[in-house]
Amino acid sequence: MMKKNQRIVLLATAALLPEAARAQLVISDNLTGVSSSYNWQSLNGACLTAGNNTGSIPACSGLSYYSGTTLVGGVNGTLPDAVGQGALRLTNGDTTTGSNGNNQTGAVVSNFTFPTNQGLQVTFTTVTYGGNAYKNASKQASGADGISFFLADGSKPATVGALGGSLGYSCSNGNPTYDGVQGGYIGVGIDEFGNFSNSNDNTSSGANANGGAGAIPSRISLRGAGNTNWANLSTNYSKYYPASNLSTSQANAVQSTCAAGYLYNFSGKSQKDAHGNTIYDGNQTTEQIPYNYNYITGSTLGNNVTIYSQEAAGTNSSGGSKAVRGNATPITYALTITQDGLLSLSYSVNGGTAQTVLNKQSITASNGPLPSSFRFGFSAGTGGGSNVHEITCFKAAPVGQASSSAGTNVQQSARVQAGTQVYLAYYHPTNWWGELTAQNLVMDPTTGIVSIATNANWNASCNLTGGACPAISSTATVTAQGPTARSILTWNGSSGVPFQWANLTSAQKTALDSGSANSASSPRQQYLRGARTYEVSNGGSFRTRNGVLGDIMNSSPTWVGAPSAPYNGPWVDALYPTATPPEPAGSYALFKTNNATRANVVYVGANDGMLHGFRAGGYDTNGNFTTATTPNDGQEVLAYMPAAALNTIYNANGNLDFSSPSYAHNLFVDATPGTGELYYGNAWHTWLVGGLGGGGNANGVIGDNTTAGTGAIYALDITNPANFSESNASSLVIKEWSPSNLSCTNYTGTNSCAGYLGNTYGTPVIRRLHNGNWAVLFGNGLNSPNGSAGLYVLLVANDGTTSFYYLDTGYGPSKDPLGKNNKNGIAYVTPADLDGDHITDYVYAGDAFGNVWRFDLTSQNPTQWNVSTTPLFSTPAGQPITSKVAVAAIPGTGTGAPRVLVSFGTGQAFPQTQTNAATYASGSAQWLYGVWDWNMNAWNRGAASAAQYATLNPTQTVTASTLLTQTITATSTSSGTTPSYRTVSNGKVCWVGSTACGSAANANTQYGWKLMLPSTTTGSGSSAVTNYEQVVYNPTLAYGMFIVNTTVPAVQQILSCTSTPASGYTMAISVASGGAGTASFFGDNNNNFPTYNGGIVSGIGLSGTGTPSLVTANKLPYLVQQTVNGTGTVNQINPSAAGVGSRLNWTKLR
Repeated sequence: MMKKNQRIVLLATAALLPEAARAQLVISDNLTGVSSSYNWQSLNGACLTAGNNTGSIPACSGLSYYSGTTLVGGVNGTLPDAVGQGALRLTNGDTTTGSNGNNQTGAVVSNFTFPTNQGLQVTFTTVTYGGNAYKNASKQASGADGISFFLADGSKPATVGALGGSLGYSCSNGNPTYDGVQGGYIGVGIDEFGNFSNSNDNTSSGANANGGAGAIPSRISLRGAGNTNWANLSTNYSKYYPASNLSTSQANAVQSTCAAGYLYNFSGKSQKDAHGNTIYDGNQTTEQIPYNYNYITGSTLGNNVTIYSQEAAGTNSSGGSKAVRGNATPITYALTITQDGLLSLSYSVNGGTAQTVLNKQSITASNGPLPSSFRFGFSAGTGGGSNVHEITCFKAAPVGQASSSAGTNVQQSARVQAGTQVYLAYYHPTNWWGELTAQNLVMDPTTGIVSIATNANWNASCNLTGGACPAISSTATVTAQGPTARSILTWNGSSGVPFQWANLTSAQKTALDSGSANSASSPRQQYLRGARTYEVSNGGSFRTRNGVLGDIMNSSPTWVGAPSAPYNGPWVDALYPTATPPEPAGSYALFKTNNATRANVVYVGANDGMLHGFRAGGYDTNGNFTTATTPNDGQEVLAYMPAAALNTIYNANGNLDFSSPSYAHNLFVDATPGTGELYYGNAWHTWLVGGLGGGGNANGVIGDNTTAGTGAIYALDITNPANFSESNASSLVIKEWSPSNLSCTNYTGTNSCAGYLGNTYGTPVIRRLHNGNWAVLFGNGLNSPNGSAGLYVLLVANDGTTSFYYLDTGYGPSKDPLGKNNKNGIAYVTPADLDGDHITDYVYAGDAFGNVWRFDLTSQNPTQWNVSTTPLFSTPAGQPITSKVAVAAIPGTGTGAPRVLVSFGTGQAFPQTQTNAATYASGSAQWLYGVWDWNMNAWNRGAASAAQYATLNPTQTVTASTLLTQTITATSTSSGTTPSYRTVSNGKVCWVGSTACGSAANANTQYGWKLMLPSTTTGSGSSAVTNYEQVVYNPTLAYGMFIVNTTVPAVQQILSCTSTPASGYTMAISVASGGAGTASFFGDNNNNFPTYNGGIVSGIGLSGTGTPSLVTANKLPYLVQQTVNGTGTVNQINPSAAGVGSRLNWTKLR
């Protein structure tokens, strides 16, 4: 019989044979060392800044091309660079407004080729800096000219194109030489001056209106195939371009042909052209050149970002400033051509989100079929303006036609939700789409090993998109759930309404699709509902999506099934036993019975602007999983687009506009929703309440702690999934709150609480309070306009009306422990029920300044609720607390009362933006802590004797120095399928006021424990980077252990091409001491509990993300979670390793 949380499917014993691996050619040339690993043809100023002349590309130092000039730039401003810190230089620059770098060219073209039968994906990084501040056509001090990367027919000789604005790829209209690359197929122009896309400078087509002329500076442009050069003209059109008796110079013949895009007759006599026209000598024919490096598309950098980084500060006699590579803005490019000719190009500024120039555009019609192989080329040039132009990190690899569905899967940073199935969520950074799969836990009948099934039962992305669904099987196909078959709701400012054009307000219509505000329908609104007809690939103007489901980054799958809270009653407030509860005795038990068979729904937020709900089977009245009433197929049963997402999902900045072909990325509904039961209106209800994470900001994602954000909170009534339909929108949507409509009962007049609401990253929690009302509790978020930290209490009165209280800590920018006036905030809160009556007494939370707070909600009068005047604890160097704190009761010393212990980890993740990579807390080591809340005097005065806790008098001061220091004593190296293990010390906490460590004076001086997480430093000197392991995911408590996933952030040093993927450890330490348990907690691949060097294993290197889930299979406990590479992992755990302690909040382990 399959019971809830115990569904195990036995594996068949047939062997599963892996698909044979196929050898693939991969080119990886970092160009940072003494030589290249490949055979390049090097021309003019091309050289390696750390080179030693041992390879095909010469060293810059001593290169005769630069004789008479000063080599500038590099790591320290002079060359050579240290090995591993160099670059491929194409041209030199200047440190003044002089001519040190003028009129230079440099290029490398591969003497090797790359086959195209498996497609091609190329990435490389450029830096442009150290110029002479020469002004471009827009009067910007940009230097000149630019860099090109090109692909050419591998059967043609290795050549480069014309100088000047042609950037060594296309033919030229005005700058000798005029020849374009032989057999050119694609050219990418990285163009600070602006002429690569200018038809007045090169070729017969350009970026301006109708292909007209004009320079467009700081632009990334694409040109197509071309072969306009003397070698081609004289060979294939010798009738017009004879090798002898040519009536003009070869250069003029190429120049004229390039500018016109048509063949010319320079034979010295009249000729009949292909259309029968008589063409006199020196005149243009009517025969258009098949391929003339035609302009395809381009992208002008936004956000005040330029291709170039100018450092010229004076004249050629004043010395100027020092040009160094580290001051430049690196831009990384990714160009993909599938084997069937679909071209994509994107770029990333300084490790920021990839910004699309072109996505899956078929180019074979304009460029001709792919040649059988490509050769690669880089070229750059300067003129009256100069810049250092450099390349690093060149890589080329095959790309399969199906890479969109089987390519890079990056796991969302959230927990796995385990019920009868494991739900895994993903995001794909290429074109930003997501997946949510449901997979069974399975057990091998021979070994007893529990694992996650390879094939999914369903994939929500497939359901919304349709077509092949390899997550289910190699042959599975799914019919799309069309736009009209979906129930999508939103909030119009006064009520819940269907997400239909007619139901939106005028302001919402204008915000979403101003061009259609007065129309009967909106293409963008239909696009957001899932219509594909408006996509570029179908002749429309909106971005072509890989899948309709948006990327799922930081929202965890949240499973909601039958009601299961421990509210059977009778309901008695232990602090106020004479109070009459609004909940009738037995009412919750009846509610559970009546809803025992309601549909299981998995809810998750996605960055397509919606909170989605997908059906996942149900249970019968005996608790057995069944699909008889509700299919387990992942069909969407409900979606909600918050008004805050609706108002920002269209943006005039195309990089932030979800529907724009140039969309880079944005966040919309990026937080994990909370769910729970509450009583009002004489009935029990189930609510789902959530925030937007980093979404809701008019200017996109905030990656710092100084910018003000705009958050929102929404609440839905999900009691009965059978009622999910657009016709019930007004009853399903409770309300949505944002700064525009948020007011608090305890803030009156002009003193508004709305300014304290920031980006709502945390998961709201639903709890009963002592005033007889239920409430939603959540932190004020990060990056609020006021920049303080506090708790919002959303009260739900017995008649269902709502009101707010806000409790502010008073710790805003002026209290920044680092003295930088940064913004503070609280992401997650933890309610604590100290006496087991299911009514919240205190709420604990950590803030971004590293303070731990206690909010007192013990009064029956909300006006008496308060926050402690000072923090319970402050981290010594302001290490931030952005994840949830865990609150536990641990046994007292001897027969003494138990202690309330608050455990947490420090760390913070700043999301990736358009111009910066994701970053993490830095500057000092991060820690795990367990801190005793010693101030229980007021509580003990009102609580029954059985619910009292250890307390101290007088006022105490808890600092890091008064905590026991535990240490990581050993770490093993992973090998094959054996992960890395950690052991931890097991010191004893000498509690203040106890005799835990004897009765001698000063023997007991500690208020808890601490454990430092490691850090690693790579590089040296100015290139040194220290990476701090930290906590950015919520911990959990189980079996007396504090369990948390740590994060070792990925290290990507863009200029040196070094990259270490993110990793981390799942730590399980005694909540009472912060040390090792009594036995190893984690099982190995054979369900044994290993030791390392004789020590108890307290950490395992799984690179887990989110909060681990605990499930039971065959009466044994397992830890289930998702890893950074997207796979799920299952590990048996050892409950006999237990520390001691029980959590004080009643949330189920699930």
